[in-house]
Amino acid sequence: MSKEIERLGVPVTVISALPPLAMQAGANRVVPGVKIEHVCGDPSLSPAADRALRRRIVERALRALAADVQGPTLFDGA
Repeated sequence: MSKEIERLGVPVTVISALPPLAMQAGANRVVPGVKIEHVCGDPSLSPAADRALRRRIVERALRALAADVQGPTLFDGA
């Protein structure tokens, strides 16, 4: 689906617990998530730590949206 949206000129970031699969499917901007059940967080953390983790993931996804890419790219790290 992300490929079709990008084909219309709208950048898309996929947050995935399985980044290699998202990249194989052709997603141009992939941000690793945490777990399949909780892609954008970890409920085993304290509420403050979970919120900080979710914020880092979303900020990374926003940076990925602003990046110019020429194919599947993994946005891992700070």
